[in-house]
Amino acid sequence: IKEKRCPAGVCSALTSYTILEDKCKGCTACARVCPVQAISGEVKKPHKIDSSKCIRCGACMETCKFSAIIKK
Repeated sequence: IKEKRCPAGVCSALTSYTILEDKCKGCTACARVCPVQAISGEVKKPHKIDSSKCIRCGACMETCKFSAIIKK
């Protein structure tokens, strides 16, 4: 906890999601499924997650067909 990370990946307050630009195809599936509209980007261009809006539910990661979203 003092390192501000959760090795087990279960502490949602210490978890963050990141979109890997080299894997993101810009299909918008993640943005459409995000319940708080924390993901933005143009079609066919890599998207970004606004960590201040993200509630760390994981819906985006589950939806991504390209494995472009990772949990840290």
